Amino acid sequence: MTLMTSVSDDVALTMDDMPLGEDGLIDFRALAVGLIETVADHAMELEADELLGEGNRRNGYRERRLRTVIGEIVLRVPKPREDTYFPERVMRPYSRVDRAMVGVVYRAYVNGMSTRRIEKVADELESGRLSPSTVSRMRASLDGEVDALRQAEFDAGSPVQYLWLDATYVKCRDDDSRVCSQATVTAIGAFMDGTRRFVGFDLVDTESYDSWKRFLLSLRRRGVAGVRLVTSDAHAGLRRAIMEVFDGASWQRCFVHMQRDLTARIRHRKDQGRAMHALSAVPRQPDAAMTRAAYDAAVVRIGAIDRRAGELLEDAREDALAHLAFHREHWVRLRTNNVQERANAEIKRRTRAVQSSPHASP
Repeated sequence: MTLMTSVSDDVALTMDDMPLGEDGLIDFRALAVGLIETVADHAMELEADELLGEGNRRNGYRERRLRTVIGEIVLRVPKPREDTYFPERVMRPYSRVDRAMVGVVYRAYVNGMSTRRIEKVADELESGRLSPSTVSRMRASLDGEVDALRQAEFDAGSPVQYLWLDATYVKCRDDDSRVCSQATVTAIGAFMDGTRRFVGFDLVDTESYDSWKRFLLSLRRRGVAGVRLVTSDAHAGLRRAIMEVFDGASWQRCFVHMQRDLTARIRHRKDQGRAMHALSAVPRQPDAAMTRAAYDAAVVRIGAIDRRAGELLEDAREDALAHLAFHREHWVRLRTNNVQERANAEIKRRTRAVQSSPHASP
């Protein structure tokens, strides 16, 4: 008996048998679901008979619910008295649909969509209801990808010549469902071929010397070597950790962070504007000698506006101009932590929708 012969009587519907929607028109989606269920049930019956042989009587059926692009279907899977039976040829096409839906959930979560919004989108797609807990379980399966990124090893033959380090604070939910603020520390590296990518990230309770040193040591263990310049803000613990872990590398004090530190020392807004105008001439210079001259001129002008601001700028001179020892075409990227600032802004945007990210202790 062929499959089409065995189901012909079941699918021979008249117009009176057609499922109707609330508007009185034929509900083709419900019709398709019913036809798929009927054909799949008969296909499983035939396959089970062929694989298990005669004499292996049925022990009832078990229901298997699948979410597909046309909605949820309910299949009756035969249960033999002896051995086991799994309808792989029937299930596999629908499992691909399920995997596609999981893929959509992955990408939506990674792009900052909250679990409640993902649930609404799934409902609008009529792919079956996805509860927040279901979406969260799907999200949890991303942990493997996250661990792979955190543990990725790097080839010593392709050194990371430049490194940008920064931290941003996000809300996390611990194992006790308690929401707390934690620092996400990140490292972006520039390889010899000119490509830039994240080379590491972690969650730490506090942005301290100890936490930064642990993070930087983990980068070294995974093959981040050959670093010539590290750009970051002037966090004391971070700077100390950089000097100890990447001994021999130069440190560039982020020019933008230094400007913020400078304005924080100047009381009046008008004076802040004058100071920033004086400092703005520094990065516009065509060569190292003129850049240093412009910086020294800015120290004098800003010192006349506010003594403490001038002292800060003078003390920071060597670190703020460390990038001048490297290729001229690299200066614009090396003197600031803007590449990290953009990454942090994206992290904030995506975590804002989720409100609090699940956090598993490393």
